[in-house]
Amino acid sequence: MAILDGGAGSTAPQAKAGSVGWREGIVVLAMVLAPVALAVLLTAAGALAYASWKIVYRDVVEIPTWRSLQPFGMLAYVVSSWIAVAAAWRWSQRRCLRREVFLFRRLTWPATTASLVGFLVALYGAPAATHWLSHVTGGAGPGGRIDFHSPYMTAIYLVLFVVTAPLCEEILYRGLLVAWLRRIGWHDSAIWLVGSLIFGANHIIPFSLVWSVVITAFGAILFGLRLRYDSLTPAWLTHVLFNAQPFLILPLISRIAPALHPGSIS
Repeated sequence: MAILDGGAGSTAPQAKAGSVGWREGIVVLAMVLAPVALAVLLTAAGALAYASWKIVYRDVVEIPTWRSLQPFGMLAYVVSSWIAVAAAWRWSQRRCLRREVFLFRRLTWPATTASLVGFLVALYGAPAATHWLSHVTGGAGPGGRIDFHSPYMTAIYLVLFVVTAPLCEEILYRGLLVAWLRRIGWHDSAIWLVGSLIFGANHIIPFSLVWSVVITAFGAILFGLRLRYDSLTPAWLTHVLFNAQPFLILPLISRIAPALHPGSIS
């Protein structure tokens, strides 16, 4: 009887810990995926508020197009990303995980070299993969081109893709998600695979299925850098360079060596 009682007493805390782990896992996943979901909700709420304002003042209400909603959606993603990072900061502080979640270390030469190699692979691999997948599946790459002749849209692009997305997505995916999965005992190989798939899948809504597959491969590079060097900085550097192509790399390549432009090669 003593053995039976001891066994029952030992399994109850384990079951309770398991249920708590699942609940916390859902919270972590919600924070990681929150920026896209919140951005959709904020954009829809903004469009509804604008239409209501038009109706109140007896003005003509037009169905919004993607082009008209694009700036609002991009700004909504910026706001949503920082809300999610603030939530991650608060949550990780309470769970004593803040150092692992916000793990930015000084770059070493090996890490810098690996970041640059990862960027070059993504620079030439992403257009080629997008072209091939679009041809095979009949799908399309990322839609909604940015009008860089507009200072307003250029500023939004910089704030979103060069400042916000690389920093916030590294914290949420390669920081929060990796720290949590490691804490519950996942091996790095499983984290690399599952994290890359989640990163790519969460890009289906704002972009397309083809591009989400490409982003999955890009996420594999970023997760690999994070896990190899135990720091968010190498992946952040690769992410910034990749997103800043229209301002840094592509104009330079077009001027110096047009034949090496990724678009012409793919």
